[in-house]
Amino acid sequence: MPSVYQIGRVGRVYMAEEATYGTAATVVAGDAVRHLSVKLSQNPRNRVASPERHTHPSQIYKFTRRETASWMWRDILYPSGTLNTLPDVEPILLNGFGSKTNVTLSTTVSATPAPTTTVFTVASAAGLVAGDAVLVNATSGGRQVRFITAIAGAALTVAPALSAAPASGDSVKGCITYKLATAFQKALTIAHYLTSKSYEGRGAVVETLKFSVDANEEMMLEASGPMKTRARPAQTDPTTFTTAGTTPPSGLTASLRSGATAEEFLRASIEIANGFELDNVAAGTTNAQNAYRRGKRACKLTVDQRSSDDITIEDLAQNTTDWAGLLQQGLTEGSIIALYLPVVELEVPDDPDNEFELDHAYKGDLKASTAGNDEVSLALA
Repeated sequence: MPSVYQIGRVGRVYMAEEATYGTAATVVAGDAVRHLSVKLSQNPRNRVASPERHTHPSQIYKFTRRETASWMWRDILYPSGTLNTLPDVEPILLNGFGSKTNVTLSTTVSATPAPTTTVFTVASAAGLVAGDAVLVNATSGGRQVRFITAIAGAALTVAPALSAAPASGDSVKGCITYKLATAFQKALTIAHYLTSKSYEGRGAVVETLKFSVDANEEMMLEASGPMKTRARPAQTDPTTFTTAGTTPPSGLTASLRSGATAEEFLRASIEIANGFELDNVAAGTTNAQNAYRRGKRACKLTVDQRSSDDITIEDLAQNTTDWAGLLQQGLTEGSIIALYLPVVELEVPDDPDNEFELDHAYKGDLKASTAGNDEVSLALA
């Protein structure tokens, strides 16, 4: 009979946290994750050539080594569309960052003490802690995500500065904040269902996260890492595919702030490499038994900016001056993405030269405070 070809565009992906490393979690309809690209790669035996010598130059024997596997996933980052409702990529974000707060709070700015762009008092700060993000709907400046650096009673100190001081009665709402953590969280089971084939990755570790912002496109999220194994077929197909959110924010609404200053930019990317490693060395085993953090975390930033008479970022790079950055995309409550970068150090880019407009391609490191685990935070607001 004729072959049944597998068509990638009809494939469905589900992701769920594992209770025990490498033991498949059961995926259900609510574990569905959109995708533009997914790869579950495996080398089950890593065969190597025998070093034995013969009187002829031919290779006769090969030996089996440990199984290795890896995964990669990429898609548009969809907020849920509703404040405090988790996105469908929750397993990726939580286990890539390491921790999360989700504060349901709707309060307002108080008239006294007089609000400033960085400090204002709210009617209630219940549930908020330093490091959390809040969504401020300011009379001047509209909806802006800011991150709390200190709380004294109901007085919030936020960074970076708002575009203008909020007015009495302006709304302040809690949101979802993903924060970096020291401990390894959980591995994922990833199931990919095609027309008549299916694959299942187990023990998938979120080693890298990459957020890509473009002035004309929706924000992209890419995740990848090692995993324990890949099985075929996957577990029973949930069939139903339930996701959150329908309208990702456009790059037309994207903004970048350097401290209190708004900066023009063309595109940017933020990458987190966690430094995780698989425990795939023990005698008597054929594949990874667990995962752990082996090295330091590395967080990187790239920013492309058209060369102009605005030399703010150019001077920051030239003088190796640390600065705080915030990337926000979206202006509609429930569909806003914000990335806070409290300590940015940029390298000096090469000088551009061509026939037309000139662009600077900056790259650099996202550093932490002395407390650590705060190189980058993500808010969905």
